[in-house]
Amino acid sequence: MNSAIEKFHELEQGVLGIVRASDVYALHIMAKIRNTEPDMAGISSILSGTKISGLNLAGNIYTKSELALLEKEGHFTNIGQQIIVATHTALESYLILKFREYYRCLVSSSDVTLIEESLKHISFRSLEDFKKLYKKFFKIHIPSFEIDYHSSDGCNFQPKNSWEALELIYKARNDIVHKGGSVEYKVASLMDSWYPFEFVRNWVASFDVNFDSYIYHNKETKLIREHKERANRCGVAI
Repeated sequence: MNSAIEKFHELEQGVLGIVRASDVYALHIMAKIRNTEPDMAGISSILSGTKISGLNLAGNIYTKSELALLEKEGHFTNIGQQIIVATHTALESYLILKFREYYRCLVSSSDVTLIEESLKHISFRSLEDFKKLYKKFFKIHIPSFEIDYHSSDGCNFQPKNSWEALELIYKARNDIVHKGGSVEYKVASLMDSWYPFEFVRNWVASFDVNFDSYIYHNKETKLIREHKERANRCGVAI
């Protein structure tokens, strides 16, 4: 059975496949908008899996008029929203599997059948469920776990903190799945799907390393101590 982080990396590769497809499509669209030839060398590198284009990363790649046109025409909206959905799927899978790993560790002295049966009765229907159950069982207050991250000028992904970023991704995913499109979060350029994905990759990697140290070895890293201090300031006892 794959571990939570192994399963995440497997799903991550699937998201990267969609990113590469959107990147190739975007290079053709932008070439058409700019009345230039597509960057075939860049496309070759993308298809070989060795790079992604700057269209994902830097707002200064686009002019203001191009960003406005992309939002109006929605060239990258549908495929970008699918990247958001796939990113959410990878994140949710990780959080469910990681919960099960930590749960099995903490009740390892119990009967295995009883452990697995009890896990069947723990369900996650929303981000709030993860928040509540991680705190209840492991004293992990997800809103208080903060990582460093960045975006780019011209990108719509500008959360104030890590919890707001997670909420944004969950709400966008729910809107896309249930309403046919993201309502509040606008996916116009490739940056608007890349940076949520990149945030989740970094958040999961940091969460896994830091809380594995805490749960399995009872060691508090700098981020764990900051997580506890932040929770205490919010009046959350952990």
